[in-house]
Amino acid sequence: MTDPTRLTKEKIRWAIDQYQSLSIPPEYRDRLKDELGALQPAAVLIPLFQVDRQWHLLLTQRSQNLVQHRGQVAFPGGAQESGDVDLEATALREMNEEIGLKPGDVEVLGHLGDIPVITGYLVRIFVGVIPWPYPLRINPHEVESVFSIPLAWLAEPEHRTLQYRNYAGQMLPVFYYDIYQGRQLWGLSADMTVALLDALALVR
Repeated sequence: MTDPTRLTKEKIRWAIDQYQSLSIPPEYRDRLKDELGALQPAAVLIPLFQVDRQWHLLLTQRSQNLVQHRGQVAFPGGAQESGDVDLEATALREMNEEIGLKPGDVEVLGHLGDIPVITGYLVRIFVGVIPWPYPLRINPHEVESVFSIPLAWLAEPEHRTLQYRNYAGQMLPVFYYDIYQGRQLWGLSADMTVALLDALALVR
C-alpha cells in the first residue's frame, strides 16, 4: 500500500471504484447464485477519519448483551430493514443507531462488494469518511465502547495472522490481528479490513 499519509479522499474513492471484491471469486459466483439469493441483505460502514494526516479506522466493541457476536470488535452495521431505500441507507442508519453519527455527516466513498457470512447474511461493505473529533452517542444496548486503530498499523503484515477455526463442522480461514490497546480485531471485521487494504494497494 502507498504511504498512508499520501492517501486522500479522492485516491481512496478511486481505489474503491477500481476494486473487485475478492470475497466471492468470479468462478464461484454462478455456482453460489442460488445460495447467495437466500441470504439476508445487510451492510456495514468502515468509518475513516484523519488526525495529523494519519488515517484511522473507527471500530466498536459490541455489547455483551447481544445474541450474535457479543463482545466482538466490529464496524457499525446490520440487516437491511423494509424502510431502508438501499443498502447504503442501511449502513448509515445502523451507524446512527449504534454510535450516533448522523448520516449527513458521513461522506460515503463507495463499497467493496458483498461478502457472504455463515450466519446467513450477505453483507455489503461501505467505506466512508467522518469528521473528527465527533460527539458520538453510544447505544449501550448494542455497543460497549468505541475506539480507533491507525490504518498504517493495520497495513503492516506482521500485525496479522491467518488461522483456521471449526465452525459448524467446517474449517474456515480467519484473520486475527495482534491485540491493539487491549482489543483484538479478528474474523469478519478483519476480513473487511483486509479487503480495504487490498483496495488501497491499487493506489500508487
